[in-house]
This record gives sequence, structure tokens and C-alpha cells, in this order.
Amino acid sequence: MRPVALSLSLALALSSLVLGLPASAAAEEPTAVPTGTTGVQAPATSGKTEIEGQGKFGAAAAEPEEEESTDATELSIAAGGLLSTGNARAAAVTAAGNFRLRRDIHQFMAIFAGNYGAGAPAGSGYEVNVANLQGRMRYDVFFAKRWSAFLMLTGRNDRFQGLDFRVNIDPGVAFHILNKKNHRLWVEAGYDFQYDLRRWDAIIEKDEMGAPVLDMDGKYILTSPKTQTVHAARLFAGYSNHISEKVTFDTGVEYLQSLLDGKTFRINWDNALTTQLVNRFSLAATFTLRYENHPLPNVRKLDTITAMNLVYRFF
Repeated sequence: MRPVALSLSLALALSSLVLGLPASAAAEEPTAVPTGTTGVQAPATSGKTEIEGQGKFGAAAAEPEEEESTDATELSIAAGGLLSTGNARAAAVTAAGNFRLRRDIHQFMAIFAGNYGAGAPAGSGYEVNVANLQGRMRYDVFFAKRWSAFLMLTGRNDRFQGLDFRVNIDPGVAFHILNKKNHRLWVEAGYDFQYDLRRWDAIIEKDEMGAPVLDMDGKYILTSPKTQTVHAARLFAGYSNHISEKVTFDTGVEYLQSLLDGKTFRINWDNALTTQLVNRFSLAATFTLRYENHPLPNVRKLDTITAMNLVYRFF
């Protein structure tokens, strides 16, 4: 059994998270595919923590080929902040936790993340531009040498995505092509069910001045339903290489195809490189790409995030 680990992450942002809302934070099209399931264990932060963002992935863990104990108990907690003063003022706090329990062929993981940020030009007051809570639970069973099955439940509250609550249920299977202890290549296939409960302020139509638009009966005009259900197919390929004891590299690409609209799909690509500097200090760099071919009007199809993070592990 591995010892319980506690880590503290100090954020060094390379993206202007809290100075303006990214395109990907806008309310999604009702028939769009879900955001995806990659980026669960982010080794880097840019003033926020994203379960669906950078770094390592929420994919089925490898079943080692070596005959060794697979039992593990792991707990990590991370917290970070960002403060900018002067001409462009910004502040952000983020926190995350990650728990993994492995016994024989069974594995359970639980993850949470929370983000809050505000920004303002000089001479004006702060305005909140990031506010979300996320959580995920996942169960894996390794039923054959190279095969595993998983069931994942994800929940999200996000003010700027127009969500009171979003839940995703993801069953799937994984096949492990390379299954070494420090060298892995695997693929996943599955199904995603998504249910959205949207915020009223995100679905009420507004005029150019930001005032609600009323119909002939004096009722609000809605741009989309209050609730929305989405069905999608999911394909994922992941690669992990512990090049040495001090250097690790992870990458994964995910394709999500809407089952309600054949013309709508989404691609997520995550990359993470971590290197140990001295003793318990390590430096992580991540690159994340998000592409959607059918976004909302005035929303760009492509988003990227590049970030770095300095980590100290106590024990």
C-alpha cells in the first residue's frame, strides 16, 4: 500500500484567465457534444483547476504485466492563487483534491475542483469572471489481462457556462496495447449521457442594452430550453511514458460525436511534461487544445491553454 501523499501547488499562469472570459466558457449549444472526460489529474494550473482541462487523464488505469501488487491508496490536495495589480488587476483562487483506491482488480477514484476569479481594469471595480465547482467519481474493473471496463459520474456547476448543474454518465471499455509499468498505450470507447439544468440568466434573450426581451404576452423569450439531454459516442487514445525517474510525459486525444446531430463533434487534446528539479521540487508544463466544429455564434472553434506549475511534495 502506498503512503497517503499531500501536495501544495503554486500557480504560475501563462494564460490571462481572470482578465477575460475564454471562448470555451460561453454557454454551449443545446445539441453540442459534452465537454469530455480528459484532463482529470492536472499537474499544472493557470489560476484555475479543471477536471476537463490540462494534464493527465480520467482514463482507465493500466493493469501491470509484472506479477506485483496493484493495491494502492493515494490522496493529494492542491491549492493555488493568482494576484495581479497595476493597470490590469486580477485575482483568482483554486483548489482540488484527488483520491484513488486500488484493491486487486477493482479501482475507485474521486476528484473535486473549485475555481473563483475576478478581474478589473485600473480605476474600476472587480467583476467575477470565473466561478465553478466540479466533481467526479469513477469505478474500474480489470476483467482480463489487457481489458478493463469503467463507469464514471461527473457533476459541474458553472456560472459562466450558464449551468446550474450538469451531470455526465459515462460507461466504457479500455484496451491496453502497451502495458508496462512505466510505458503505456491504450484506447477507450464508450457512451456519454449528459443532462443540463441551465441558469435562467443564460437562456433569457436580451437586447443590445442587456435587458430581457418579452413576447406579446409579457413573458420572457428563451433562447434554449431550461433542461437539455445530450447523447454522444466517445473514442479516446492515451500514451504515458515515464522516461526516467525524474521525467514523465503524458498525452491523450479524445473524439466526441453527437448522436443527436451528425454534423457536430468535438476534439480534446491534452499534453503534460513533468520533470523533477531537486529532491521534492518538480516543474510541470501542460498544453491543452479544445476544438468544436459547430460552436455558438461569435464563439471561436479553437481554444488552447498553456500553463506551468511548481510543485513541492511533503511526503
